[in-house]
Amino acid sequence: MAHQLDALDLNLMRLLKAVVDNRSIKLAAMQLGISQPSASRGVMKLKQVFDDPLFVRKAHGVEPSPMAIRLAAEFDNMIAPLEKVVQEFEVFDPLQYQGQIAIVTDPYLMDEQGQRLLTGCHRAFPKAHFAFSSWNSYSHDEMLEGEHDYCILDQETELSKDIYMRPLFVEKRVILARKNHPTLSKVSNDWDTVSKLPLVSLPAPASYKPLCTVESEYRRMGYEPVVLLKSYNLRVACQMLQETDAIMYASQSSALLMPELASYAMPLVNREFSQFVVSGGFLQTNRNHPLHRHLHKVVRQTLNTPLIFTQ
Repeated sequence: MAHQLDALDLNLMRLLKAVVDNRSIKLAAMQLGISQPSASRGVMKLKQVFDDPLFVRKAHGVEPSPMAIRLAAEFDNMIAPLEKVVQEFEVFDPLQYQGQIAIVTDPYLMDEQGQRLLTGCHRAFPKAHFAFSSWNSYSHDEMLEGEHDYCILDQETELSKDIYMRPLFVEKRVILARKNHPTLSKVSNDWDTVSKLPLVSLPAPASYKPLCTVESEYRRMGYEPVVLLKSYNLRVACQMLQETDAIMYASQSSALLMPELASYAMPLVNREFSQFVVSGGFLQTNRNHPLHRHLHKVVRQTLNTPLIFTQ
């Protein structure tokens, strides 16, 4: 029997139920919108699958066997779980979603955007539970294993094709330094000027393989960078900028979040280095899942909302 059930499909079960309900192969065919010969062939296949007569011909139709009656009665129970799954995908209400949403982000982006990202997500999914974490050397494998629903990365890096990445927003890169810097201009700066200044660097996480870094851009232009401080903490980096003439290449968002510092014009650089492309991603298998589609929309809208500061 197990081997015969391998040949069973949903349309055959729909046919069986229709014949039982109508007590007629002809009426069942009309109900399902198929020809009577096709319905008759389907009934013959059902008899082979279940090794049972299923239907006995009568003067004005057919009489179902006990097995046919029982199978038809169970058909709705078989379909109900499938219909429930389909309905969940077709009718998704983020306001009623009560599961956990796990988001992993670039550590610097967490410093810059974490608070308003959480606020935006909580408003969109008020009954959900959230887990926010910073991207590290384990995060890539954790994404592939489904431990994170969504990732947000602000540098290009090598990711598995199983992770579907889409742009969220693009930000210009600026030079961040102390106010009233003695050397820098807000209008324009050249490489001879900036190359002599010490650097504060925010290293890329070990799991990143960015296409363009501060160091690589300096060397491309024929200069050797002098790094005063490397720090994974944005606040520590900014404290060093306040106390010295050092500079840091940062996003416009970082500049807005650090009102005690000033932003200055960039020298001529590669297009890849002149901007941050922030992308969001989830597993390819979840591309049609309403939760992930809506989450991406919420994150994109949140991160594209201009930062507003009140004095």
